[in-house]
Formats: sequence, structure tokens, C-alpha cells
Amino acid sequence: MKLLNSLFIVALTFVSIGVSAQTKTNVHYGMALPLGDTKDFINPTSFRGANFEYEKFVKPEVGVGFFIGWNTFYEAKERGTYPIENGAITSNQYRYLNVIPIHATGKYYFAGDDAGVRPYVGFGFGTYYVEQRNDNGLFSTADKGWTWGLAPKAGVMIPINYKVSCSLSLDYSTSFKSSDLPQSNWFGINVGLSWDH
Repeated sequence: MKLLNSLFIVALTFVSIGVSAQTKTNVHYGMALPLGDTKDFINPTSFRGANFEYEKFVKPEVGVGFFIGWNTFYEAKERGTYPIENGAITSNQYRYLNVIPIHATGKYYFAGDDAGVRPYVGFGFGTYYVEQRNDNGLFSTADKGWTWGLAPKAGVMIPINYKVSCSLSLDYSTSFKSSDLPQSNWFGINVGLSWDH
């Protein structure tokens, strides 16, 4: 509960900065390529993801905001003998990984609103809710909980009109290993729309 209260206070702080500043809302469809320990657990690329970001400009080239996302990974393994608690089972195995990042974000834009293309770099830091599950026949095991992580990113905004832009971004997400959870890593590709307010 303390973690959620802290995140709420951080989000309110970002939203309250620069009352007269321009704001931006970004909505993306997300794909994710597993890396490292995540790839060892689930190899296929995930095509099931989405994210939402609210951003306020404190300077014409600097935005700060709040980000929430969701990615789910899945893999069906061939029939085999897999270890379970107190033994082993021969069955098909289904592996799932659901991750919800909640970040405070900052971005630096290399061009102004009137540019034909607005490239940027950014950084997100915050918490991740992670649920990793194995299903073996009637037996299911899961590790789930909260951990910290970060996500450097880069992208471009391509204006459609004076309020709406197409948006493409790339990010590298890492949730840190905890006593209950393994480390999760993936490379994200996000495509969507951005609205200026």
C-alpha cells in the first residue's frame, strides 16, 4: 500500500508541474521481444500489449509524465516431463508471463511542435507487477508480485495535424529480480497516436 501511495504522490507532482504547460496523451499498441531470463522462459515475440502515457511539458523540449502499460507473453511447450513441487509430471506445458509497468517518465524532444518529425529520447522508472505461471495438466505454479524497474526509450512523433501525431517508439524494459520474482527483460516496439491538449 505504501508503494501505491508513493506512486500516486509522484503522479500528482508531475501532473501539477507547469499549470499552463502543454500536455500530451499517448496511446500505443505494443509488441515485445523477450530477452535474457524472459527469453529462457518464453521465447516467442509477444503481440499482445498496450500502453498509455500522460505527459506535461515543463519546457518546450522537455516533458515529464506518468506511464502505465501491459504486456503478456505465452508459449506452449511440447509434451515432456517437467519438474513440479514434490516430483515431476509428464504433460504439455503452457507458460505465461503478464507484466504491468507503472512509471514516472521524462523525455527530451530534439525538435519543436512545428517540425515535420519530432525525435525524442526518454526514460521511465517505477514499479512492475509481474505474474509468471506454468500450467502442467491439472497442476499450476505461479510467482507473482511487485518489483522495481526501468525503461530507456527513443521514438519519433510525426504530425498528422496541429493536434494529432503518429507515434513510434522503441524501449528496453527491465524489471529487477526480487526474492519472489525473476528478472524480466524485453525490447518493446510501440505504434500509436498522440494528442496535444
